Amino acid sequence: MIEIVFIAQPSKRVLQVYPAYESFFPRFYAALSAFHPVTVLDLPDIWVRDFLPVQHVQTGQLYQPFFKPNYANYTPRFTRLIRARVREIFPAEPCAVRIDGGNIIWGPGGAVFCLPNRRIFRRSRLGEQKEAESNLLQALGAEKMVWLPREIGDKVGHIDGFMQFIGDTLFVSREDFDPYLKKLMQRRLETVRRECPDLKICFLPCVPDSEDPSGLSARGVYVNFLATSQAVFVPQYGLPQDTEALQRVQTAVSQPVIGVDCSEISKYGGALHCLTQVYLAEGSFSAQSISFGRFSQ
Repeated sequence: MIEIVFIAQPSKRVLQVYPAYESFFPRFYAALSAFHPVTVLDLPDIWVRDFLPVQHVQTGQLYQPFFKPNYANYTPRFTRLIRARVREIFPAEPCAVRIDGGNIIWGPGGAVFCLPNRRIFRRSRLGEQKEAESNLLQALGAEKMVWLPREIGDKVGHIDGFMQFIGDTLFVSREDFDPYLKKLMQRRLETVRRECPDLKICFLPCVPDSEDPSGLSARGVYVNFLATSQAVFVPQYGLPQDTEALQRVQTAVSQPVIGVDCSEISKYGGALHCLTQVYLAEGSFSAQSISFGRFSQ
């Protein structure tokens, strides 16, 4: 099976918004290319997971959800620029759901997990939710959608900052610092266990960035890793919890575990999962490769 990792190049436009990406890019590229073919795209933004097309795990067809965020530095003009550039690069079919790729994670058995928010269901109607669910299932080739309890006031709705799957193991951010988030995570875990009763749970550290009063920084969020069939790339932040995060992931997976310094890039609001999109190459769609593709989306 051939997996291709897509990342943004450190263009002049990108570095005007994310100057730390200039030093981060060559190190990350070297780590990825040791295991996978890497395609570098000329894009206006670095968080490619959020806006690049999703891939159907059985046919390989790309589908493009409607990207229209209302957070961080995404002005209407900047968002239109991103959408236009993606259309130039990828021959993707439209998917009539307003959702970011950071809010889609694959679980065992062909299940896809998401956090509902008003950007997906603008009028909070049951019919609208059912339609979005049907469209996503068709685009992804998934067997069922599972909507997890949402956080009050959450404007982003990105699930990959809270949990991710590798095979039958669920990796979860340990939200001990906030009683509300801890209780919310327990409710989410109960929902996941009902759908996947045989799951193994691995808790990863989560260290809030005390230097970021805005709450945008992802520094200290270890669960935003990138998992492929060949390796697992885990963020490192120059914190005492770095070693614990690496060891916990390594004990749960068979692939090599590679630490990547994200101490500066994460202050912009994301880490390794957000920075990448992974597609299976043409000719790689077999029964065996589909199981890997499900957690590589």
